[in-house]
Amino acid sequence: MIMLPSYDTWRNRAATVQSAAIPYRRDAAGNLEVLLVTSRRKARWVLPKGNVRAMLPHSSAAREAFEEAGVLGAISDVAIGTYPLGSNASVSLELVKVHAFPLAVNSVLQIWPEMDMRERRWHSSSEAIKVIKDGALRSLMKHFFKTFCEGETNIRAE
Repeated sequence: MIMLPSYDTWRNRAATVQSAAIPYRRDAAGNLEVLLVTSRRKARWVLPKGNVRAMLPHSSAAREAFEEAGVLGAISDVAIGTYPLGSNASVSLELVKVHAFPLAVNSVLQIWPEMDMRERRWHSSSEAIKVIKDGALRSLMKHFFKTFCEGETNIRAE
């Protein structure tokens, strides 16, 4: 039998912080599209994301977009939202808190660091909502599609 930490242990544990980019562009008709990548382990459609290390969270998100999706652009320094990731690694539970930053894509690279590890694909809002399996990420993306077009503020080139 595997012993899991109590609820109090889980609740009081500090969360690991990650940042994610929401790479987006407009298609020829002006519709918003987002670029999703497959996760390395389960090949699920996700945002490019990673641990925040030695840089500001939005800069980390831009770096992850380059490494995992092969895109460059102007990133917001304000997160559009946060979503949790939970993982059960053997007997310890870890809570991961992901801050997501919009990234206006201005360059799609043909060669990038993780191109052999992931697939990338542009999705319309309805397609993205259908292919994202994680409920918390799907909720964040619904929020992004609903509210983002109200004003693209705090966007700057990294």
